[in-house]
Amino acid sequence: MNLFDRFEQNARIHPHKPAFIYFDKRNWITLTYKDILDQTHRLLRGLEAGPWTPGMTAALISPPSADFFPFALALLKFGIIPILLEPAIGIKRIGEIFKESKPDIFIGNGLTHALRMIFGWGKDSIKYNLTIQSVKGAALSLPKGQKSNVSPSSIVHRPSSVTAIIYTSGSTGLPKGAVYTQTNLAAQLDLLKNTFQITPDEIDLPAFPLYALIDLLLGVTSVIPDITFPVPGKTDPAKVIFAIQRFNVTNMFASPVVLEILSSFALPKEHGDDVSGGVFVTPQSKRIPALRLRTSQRARSSPLRAELPSLKRIITAGAPATIALQQRFRRLLVDHTDLFGIYGATETLPIAKVESREIFSLKEKTEHGAGICLGRPIEGVTVRIIPITDEPIQEWQDSLTVESNVVGEITVQSEATTREYLNRPESNRISKIHRRCVEGTLALRREEHPPRNDEVEVIHRMGDVGYFDEEGRLWYCGRKSHRVITKDDVMFTEQIENIFNTHSQVLRTALVGVDGEPVLWVELEKEVKAKREKVIEELKALAKPRPQAARIQTFLFIKKFPTDVRHNSKIIREKLTELAVRYVSRIM
Repeated sequence: MNLFDRFEQNARIHPHKPAFIYFDKRNWITLTYKDILDQTHRLLRGLEAGPWTPGMTAALISPPSADFFPFALALLKFGIIPILLEPAIGIKRIGEIFKESKPDIFIGNGLTHALRMIFGWGKDSIKYNLTIQSVKGAALSLPKGQKSNVSPSSIVHRPSSVTAIIYTSGSTGLPKGAVYTQTNLAAQLDLLKNTFQITPDEIDLPAFPLYALIDLLLGVTSVIPDITFPVPGKTDPAKVIFAIQRFNVTNMFASPVVLEILSSFALPKEHGDDVSGGVFVTPQSKRIPALRLRTSQRARSSPLRAELPSLKRIITAGAPATIALQQRFRRLLVDHTDLFGIYGATETLPIAKVESREIFSLKEKTEHGAGICLGRPIEGVTVRIIPITDEPIQEWQDSLTVESNVVGEITVQSEATTREYLNRPESNRISKIHRRCVEGTLALRREEHPPRNDEVEVIHRMGDVGYFDEEGRLWYCGRKSHRVITKDDVMFTEQIENIFNTHSQVLRTALVGVDGEPVLWVELEKEVKAKREKVIEELKALAKPRPQAARIQTFLFIKKFPTDVRHNSKIIREKLTELAVRYVSRIM
């Protein structure tokens, strides 16, 4: 069954089931699966009226809206391949991605079309310029009652057919376009559904437009507090909590910054607040009246806990959530709610999962420098650890696998793992390992004749370092490119930083290297007024029992760490390294 068939089957079985419940300017609006299907077919009529053909690629830079999702489904059925990227990566990078991806079509709104013309995005490749509204208009100009006669092309039917090109956030360099096939996306849906036992009666609160599209393919209901999908760091906590309570949301995806925003909003300051009878709040949007958040009777004489009993699970990803953050956020949850961290990447998701209570049981190991526990690999996903090297590995050998408790590079293989990056031969050489399926297949391969898809499996090198412990749990130690190589040994960011993150006034830390010497950046908790000299003295005391951590003599402070544009959670250590180099050069 191809991807569009999954959605169509959901609409056929439950036509009147809410697909989207979203807030748009003044009101909550409900769209059923039948509504979405009807809109999709109308947009298909508009696509039929144009000169484009299945297999063309389309750069899609259009702000999220209620029309965006049926339009994405129409593209899927028609066979146009969307190129998805983060507009927040910046004007220059968008231009570089257009040069690399060479889209045939540009789909945007008035603003993004203006930017396209001003900066010349895709001027050498784009043949057609569209808006979602122009496609709707084309459909309306056709004779009334005429239904779409589009059937999925052979491009859509083939499991190996390219279905989407999804760019990474570019937190460690120019974003790379992961090439997704029907097989990859279908496998990702099945892994998510089976891993978290997601059923059709679920009500999800998706964090990103792509996850709302996944909801349509899984057949669940999406509750969207803001149809414009603001970046995670701009989340309105009152809207989110109100939506969970009003619509009995059962599942929510949230990057760590969203957990921080919600817990800071709903929990009182450490000195305690009067929370008797609940709490009144005013959302950032003036169009929603002040809300009275429900709190449990038990919470009225203790620190506030918003009552969210409908939630079965919260899934967090994008960057590791600290133990302290997970502990704070659990105060908002009832006992039956699971708080999962999932490990994955744009190139392959999901890989492993861990529940917060297991994280808490391993707190001492984490704080003593073991790294961050990612849990166990998900069924259907093979994770192996190989020696750390920056060189390409052409062919997989079983002898590459290292023993337990040895830090190496994490590699992943599953049906959801993408096989290549778009037009990045060097990145493919570095990040992909070919594993023979048939004896002798790779032995005959020559460099100028890459293997066919049906000849080899592809193992993805994550660029992360970690290890398996003796109980089969996967531990994360940081990015390979972020390791600090000193004259004596190698220091891994997550192993070192979590030693210092135990300080009560420290929100988080970031290890970087300058000329072979470790430097630690420190971000203090909000409103902390402590003297930096005293904090440094206390941090050094924490490090004293740990020889590697004790080597750090340079501590720098910053109000807020730079983070990635997608999740607003992943620390951009490259920028911190540049700042550290400038600082060190000034004092020498």
